[in-house]
Amino acid sequence: MKKERAHKIIAASGLMSRRKAEASILEGRVALNGVVFTDLGRLVDVTQEILTVDGVEVRVPVEKRTFLFHKPRGVVTTKSDPEGRPTVMDFFRDFPGVNPAGRLDEDSEGLLLMTEDGDLLLRLTHPRFGTKKIYEVEVQGRGETGFRQSLCRSVDLSDGPGRFDELRDLERPGTFLVTVSEGRNRFVRRMFAAVGLSVVRLKRVQMGEYSIGDLAPGERIEV
Repeated sequence: MKKERAHKIIAASGLMSRRKAEASILEGRVALNGVVFTDLGRLVDVTQEILTVDGVEVRVPVEKRTFLFHKPRGVVTTKSDPEGRPTVMDFFRDFPGVNPAGRLDEDSEGLLLMTEDGDLLLRLTHPRFGTKKIYEVEVQGRGETGFRQSLCRSVDLSDGPGRFDELRDLERPGTFLVTVSEGRNRFVRRMFAAVGLSVVRLKRVQMGEYSIGDLAPGERIEV
């Protein structure tokens, strides 16, 4: 494991927030191998050194697991569900610390990353990174005249205009390959609905550099 700043390691352990960790260092409550230090730039390798706060050893998971998972239809992307519906965590009972990177609605299927890596989670989901997501979409209806151009230029939605980065026709009529950088709720479905088309099947096949490959619904693979 590479060396990391002490306050980031403390925060990653879940002991306290990064800001509180910084304050603890400045207050002389943090020690490395038994020696108190107060500089925020101190680098630590927790696999070789002992970091403590108020005498309590800071422990963080050294290995952060990440899985590619093919979420089936009918499964909700939440840690738990008050309505008793099946959730993605039903497929990860052996790794309760993983979290879904983004969402796929209950009626959709396809690639979902499940990870213990908070940095990866942020990179894949925060709007500032603009992670591209690719979907195979099957629709019904005739659609408005020129709907392909509209979808790639601008469509008015209730929460502001939206656009697809790319829209390609697939071999079967009424099926498309859609690329988006958006993360808004049910964005692809709402975009098609706005031009008179109803989505009957939606499958995410790629997210950033990660692809679903030949994973079957309910299957996972560690990356």
